[in-house]
Amino acid sequence: MSLAPAFSALDDCDATIEELARLCCVPGRGKSLESLGRRLQRLRAALADVGDDPAAADTVLDRLEDIGADIGRLQIGCCAENRMPLYSDLLQGLTAVQLTMNESVGRGH
Repeated sequence: MSLAPAFSALDDCDATIEELARLCCVPGRGKSLESLGRRLQRLRAALADVGDDPAAADTVLDRLEDIGADIGRLQIGCCAENRMPLYSDLLQGLTAVQLTMNESVGRGH
């Protein structure tokens, strides 16, 4: 199976992070969102490695867990209910990455 859906999900996550950063009114929170964006780029690089080395899937899963935990913290700390769906979209994107990658390396049936 192709990893293309996982990369597409990461593209969507990038756009969602940009929207969250644009909408956020809390000073300093933008830096956390920028950091999250950089971490998604490193996740993208690790995911690219899975195509050549299925063992790299463990690295991707570790990064997904860490990023997911940070998204959860950002969501709980958010002061605007109308942005909650954006955080949910991010988590759904990470789930899409996980499921696509697992299927591509024959895990999690």
